[in-house]
Amino acid sequence: MQGIFYMTLTILFSSGVALSMKAGNKPEVNLWQFLGVNYVVCTAGLMAWGAWKTLGDNSLFIWFLGIFTGFMYVLCLWLFNKAIQAEGLALSTTMMRLSAAIPTLGSLIFFSETTGLFQALGIGLAFACLPLASREPLRFRGSDKNTFQGIVWGLLLFGAYGITDFIFKIQAELAPRADAKAFLATIFGTALIFTLPRLKGLKRPGRVCLFWGTALGTTNVLATWFWILALSHLPGAIAYPTLGLGVIAVTTLVSLVVWKERLRPVNYLFLAMACVAIFLINAGGT
Repeated sequence: MQGIFYMTLTILFSSGVALSMKAGNKPEVNLWQFLGVNYVVCTAGLMAWGAWKTLGDNSLFIWFLGIFTGFMYVLCLWLFNKAIQAEGLALSTTMMRLSAAIPTLGSLIFFSETTGLFQALGIGLAFACLPLASREPLRFRGSDKNTFQGIVWGLLLFGAYGITDFIFKIQAELAPRADAKAFLATIFGTALIFTLPRLKGLKRPGRVCLFWGTALGTTNVLATWFWILALSHLPGAIAYPTLGLGVIAVTTLVSLVVWKERLRPVNYLFLAMACVAIFLINAGGT
């Protein structure tokens, strides 16, 4: 029961990250101030959680990995913001979760892991359904420039988030004894440092920016915390597909009901194929 409870909270707070990004995507909210508030909350939360006690024990490899991941975190949220503007929340979140194909493929190539038929089908399906993620029909002649920009932002998000996810696989394989809290504090602290130069000369953030930035940071930390607890009670073959499918379901429902996003019939096919791909990728690893 504890595992189910922690997984439910992980899905809710992970969905909260996506929903906070969508809610904070307003003309009056500066993106970099929004992200800066988020990373301040994340870093402070982890330090309060006790990360400062083991931060000095980080190896040079963990410092390097954490700094690179921090940069990738900033890049992923920037791309996620662009993708939301172009493609909407439902498709952008699904593209992000579908990127599980990349760390799975990386594990096969770099760590010589074996794969079964289901996992191979899941990876193939993940890449095959990507063209269906465009909110507008893709035509090589007479297409609107914004149509191609939209799918490009989605594909860049797919790649960047997948690479970032694979970094945690590298850490688990090459430095399994590294303290998780210290590693995460390094990531979020680095992301904050990369964000600070973009804040120079800007006016003080408004209440809307502070509110949604705090909401994003809070959901970020809590999603990570409960995800660690969920993984300690549930096998990965159950936890990973449950998280991916749960977040897609919640964010899609909210985007359709609250923000009235419109999807083409082919987009619903993309969502269905993505869910099947995520299930096969993770279930195939058992």
